[in-house]
Amino acid sequence: MNLREKQMQMTREIIKNTALSLFCAQGIERTDMAQIAEQAGVSRRTLYHHYKDKEELAAQIYALNLERMFGQLLFDFDFEQPVQSLENILDKYLALRDHQESLIYYDAIFGVYYSTLSKNPAELSDFKKAMEGWYSRLILLETIPVAPEEKNKWLNILQKSTHLYFMYLQKAVIITHQRGGVVTEEDRATDRQFKDFIMHGVRHSQDYKAP
Repeated sequence: MNLREKQMQMTREIIKNTALSLFCAQGIERTDMAQIAEQAGVSRRTLYHHYKDKEELAAQIYALNLERMFGQLLFDFDFEQPVQSLENILDKYLALRDHQESLIYYDAIFGVYYSTLSKNPAELSDFKKAMEGWYSRLILLETIPVAPEEKNKWLNILQKSTHLYFMYLQKAVIITHQRGGVVTEEDRATDRQFKDFIMHGVRHSQDYKAP
């Protein structure tokens, strides 16, 4: 990558990070490209050179956030230590709540914003590309030498457990924003309790047999 390409990449990152902050602070629909350009310290011409409009910028941030949240975490699953690795993944989801809460919050507000445009995020080209990448990595998981019924069971548990916890965290983040954005120790305790609730169900499900 030459110097010009590095500078362009850096500019795109500054724009995306600035837009993410503005979108989360005041909503996507109430943020315009002029505000983004001003806050990012770039000209409107530069902004439109990288992104044709706010919708494209918002969609790319959405796809990038999905990769940050799900593109790596799910593939840390270990069939040889399924319970422990699942709990580790849920702990990483919880770490997102503590350190990158905007990723979870943005996922929620983007879904609402896109629905007002009568569009489905699943139809985005960036979303489809991400899904293709996740699927190819999932295939690698499926080649691990584990009995098919055991593999299918744990992939199902993985999907349901992570989806349930993310839905909970998303709601928790929205409530936090509605009351001013301060996360209390009580909030953190409740987050951990819900994770423990999920893991309790996993450990004591009829399909799970302790070693």
